[in-house]
Amino acid sequence: QVRNPRSSSSGARRNHCPPTDMAKLTAAILLALCANSAYGFMVPSSLPLRATARAAAVSRGRMLPLMQETAVQDRAQDVGEGQASERKAAESLMQQCPETIWGPTVDIEAEQQKLKDAELPEFPTYVHKPADVTDEAAYFAENKDMLLAKLQEHGAVVLKGFSTTGEPEGFEGMWKTLGMEACLDPLHSVAGRPVVSGKNAVYEAVNKPSRAKFFVGMHNEMVGKRTVRKAAFVCFKQAEKGGEFLLTDGRRMLRDVDASVLRRWYDNKIRFSSAELPMAFMDSLGPLQSVAEPAVKALTQVAVDMKVDFDVEMFWNRVDGKRVIQAHAPPQPPVIQHPDTGLPTWFCNVHSHSLVLRDERDGVLPETTGASRLNKSDCLFGDGTAIPIEDLRHIDEVTRKNIVPVLMEKGDVCLIDNYRAMHGRDVFEGTRKHAVTWFK
Repeated sequence: QVRNPRSSSSGARRNHCPPTDMAKLTAAILLALCANSAYGFMVPSSLPLRATARAAAVSRGRMLPLMQETAVQDRAQDVGEGQASERKAAESLMQQCPETIWGPTVDIEAEQQKLKDAELPEFPTYVHKPADVTDEAAYFAENKDMLLAKLQEHGAVVLKGFSTTGEPEGFEGMWKTLGMEACLDPLHSVAGRPVVSGKNAVYEAVNKPSRAKFFVGMHNEMVGKRTVRKAAFVCFKQAEKGGEFLLTDGRRMLRDVDASVLRRWYDNKIRFSSAELPMAFMDSLGPLQSVAEPAVKALTQVAVDMKVDFDVEMFWNRVDGKRVIQAHAPPQPPVIQHPDTGLPTWFCNVHSHSLVLRDERDGVLPETTGASRLNKSDCLFGDGTAIPIEDLRHIDEVTRKNIVPVLMEKGDVCLIDNYRAMHGRDVFEGTRKHAVTWFK
């Protein structure tokens, strides 16, 4: 059993549960697992909405209509009309996201000192549309080598003032002209991200109404086994307020992290808990619990392995005193050697995945669907022990120091080197339509 900073011992009184009830509950769970997955749960909207601690403090009569409204909006956005055909179009067009290249062991002290002594290039760098350019397609073709060289040198390039990229077809034409090869989203197999236009290889960024007040922490786009090499983020519609696209340079992160924290994390590695399945009913099974838990865990593992194409391991745990099954990725180093440049860089999603950091910056906002519980993520050391809260807050401080906000207008594009640049999103109001294409 893996330990968790939010785990707690349970003094719950156990009541005996009739075998027929247990069978019904187990069958329901297995059906849900077979239909979904640990990384892409889509819980039917007919299931009861669950209020969190903060929501419970507000009048249920006031919160429920809002929660129902955003649940409907989220649901329509995820699996709305035409989503199945869009996904099929994407699958016919693109291949799988490539596997992660973790690279060799890094001498982190020596590499960090090199970064402290060096003058790092501007991050990100901006390319504005020249005033005399009338043919944008020709401009991208003529400046392909320059743009790709800037991307490799700086890690992120922001294209400003272009108009043809404000629609999926023009956006696709831009990256095809640059010779980029699109790939499926790392979570495509579990429908983790809606498809904006399958024929144009465009996925939606995080625009859900229920997530507008959530700060999306800084992260590289990867699921452990699979990592995209590059990405192009585009703005089709700017939010009425906020919603800035956020960037952080992994090289600057490696430079600025405290040496003792860096050594501790590199030695221990980081393990991500990517999903949490509520299993509170197990505590009501009495003497059957010890027999049922191994079977339920094994069946859950089989169901998930049938659905996802990346590594994940199931663990029993307790969160807030209640029994849960958590899906954990294998341990990962927080620093890797860039597969193209050979330069070491920070490559770690703790800022976005840490439950402690998310709760400290967002509070416990209302959950609008069951998927909010199931898709709950957290992070631990590789051996399952808790990461010290002081370490987490230090990483948060260093990350925020290095965040660069980019206010994108319609047609603006941000090209990023995903092994080097981390991305995120600020809170927003109104309707925000940003999208992304991933590259091999």
